[in-house]
Amino acid sequence: MRLLTTGLVIKRHELLAEAERCCQELARHTVAEQYDGGDWSGLLEWIEQTKPQVLLVDVEYLREGVEQRVREMKAASPESMMIAVHHTADSQMILAGMRAGLDEYFYPPLADSLRRVLERKIDEYARSQFLTDSERKTIAFLSAKGGCGGTTIACHTAAELGKRMNESRHVLLADLDLTGGEVRFLMRSKVPKSILDAMETTQGMTVATWNGMISNGHPGLEVISAPVAVLPRLPEQRELERILGFARSRYQWTVLDFGCCLTSYNLSVLESVNELYLVASPDVLALYQVKQILAELQQQGFPAERVRLILNRSVDYEDKVVAQEGQKMLGITAYFTLPNDHLGLAEAYACGNLLSPHSFLGREISAFASKISGIDHRSGRQEHVTPWYRKLRKG
Repeated sequence: MRLLTTGLVIKRHELLAEAERCCQELARHTVAEQYDGGDWSGLLEWIEQTKPQVLLVDVEYLREGVEQRVREMKAASPESMMIAVHHTADSQMILAGMRAGLDEYFYPPLADSLRRVLERKIDEYARSQFLTDSERKTIAFLSAKGGCGGTTIACHTAAELGKRMNESRHVLLADLDLTGGEVRFLMRSKVPKSILDAMETTQGMTVATWNGMISNGHPGLEVISAPVAVLPRLPEQRELERILGFARSRYQWTVLDFGCCLTSYNLSVLESVNELYLVASPDVLALYQVKQILAELQQQGFPAERVRLILNRSVDYEDKVVAQEGQKMLGITAYFTLPNDHLGLAEAYACGNLLSPHSFLGREISAFASKISGIDHRSGRQEHVTPWYRKLRKG
């Protein structure tokens, strides 16, 4: 992953030293580029060439017309976040700079304010890279209501995606249903640690620490479960982003199980999700909940084109009629339809296994995994056998 670039255009030694120290503390995520020249035209050329994601500019460079100079810098690098730094709080300079388009104005001590801004930009930058990286994907499953089968589909889909990975690529299944997650049971995870423990790792996540929190009983798939005990607190967005950022740097696919409701903490990670699979059964109550969720997602600004509707347990003619009418009402078509196999699932779970890939539902989930990944996997499918009566007719 490319590092975020922080441009330092600072004359005062004490301000430069503080900014450099902050960048060094975040050296795993950002690289500092310093401008050593003195003339204004040279600075504009340097900004245009470097195009830093964050630009710290000493107010001394802005003395000769704040608004004009800020506009010129913005023209040289429109996407840069521009922060003015000064040894004191100059109210007139602050107002003029903000009117011209400065994003922030910092004065000593810089450390806390600058670190908070850089950490936020690092998270945003990492998120934008992964969302545009065709080699890595983050998908999430959300049930319209309890019992729709979102967790079941998430677990089986993750297992199918794992089969499609090679030795250097893996899939992560993460349970973000923190108050009632079932992934631990369905995947038979014996690891006592949870994703909440990973979030609370304050010394920085290492590979060794991470490996002690995951289970890997399925080919190409690693699982991190929700906590078993009562949730002592809700996680902060930064904690979730850090864990997802670590996961995206290690895994080809990250599969998130949101459970059956939108919460403040899973809403906060929607920006990191490439595709959200909304799972509903073909009944009126479930489709009503779909409508409510779609409205909430629209209010949160989540793009409608990244929402996929999955109709689960759709078998009978009446189910299909309800589903068709529901899709007309919702204005969204079903991306995939899965059959009902309650008995097969019950038998598999009683034996401590996932559903057989040779079952009807197992084959359909395999087809679903192929559709979203673009990778076919035929080892889990039964080969087509010619019926005996056709063989006789040929003979």
